[in-house]
Amino acid sequence: QLFAYMHSFGKMHYKKLISAYEYLPIEFFNVSTNIIDWGCGQAMATMVYLEYLESKAINQTINQIKLIEPSVIAIKRGALHIKKFKKNISTITINKDLDSIANKDLSQNKSNTNLHLFSNIIDIDFFSLHQLLEKIETNYKGVNYFVCVSPYITDTKTNRIDNFVSHFNKFETTNIKRIDNQKGEWKGNGDWTRVVRIFKTKIE
Repeated sequence: QLFAYMHSFGKMHYKKLISAYEYLPIEFFNVSTNIIDWGCGQAMATMVYLEYLESKAINQTINQIKLIEPSVIAIKRGALHIKKFKKNISTITINKDLDSIANKDLSQNKSNTNLHLFSNIIDIDFFSLHQLLEKIETNYKGVNYFVCVSPYITDTKTNRIDNFVSHFNKFETTNIKRIDNQKGEWKGNGDWTRVVRIFKTKIE
């Protein structure tokens, strides 16, 4: 089962993603979307999302999945996982780090809503947050949903995530969910943590 497969990647991270997707509003599932999985690794965030839709019997139209990841081994595995799970979804791989992505890499069907997945990535400071925000603004005009999920590490790391979120306040933005759980404040064996930010914005 996919559930067992996902658990091999870490029960806490799996539960963190599932708990985040549960806060996406029902109206989002009624529109077609593109998925952009930033720093995707083996595409766990996308796979868990697809499994979430299946578990809830939600038949959302996904036009395209874009995987962005610097590790060629990880991104190939991620694309293979998606192909085995959903053969009919167009999957594009971008084998680059976030600073190296060009605007042409991000071109997409602008008629669709976009779902951006940031799983254990924004709080890592090996890339330029400013450049990333510029690329998102330039290439994803219209309605965008963001699901940002990370462990709690330090307040400084969490602040980087909040700076990312607050950047979009200049647009028509709705903050859907904010969760901060340090050790002992969530489930698991007492050492599970999570930082979750979910929001919708209309980039103009």
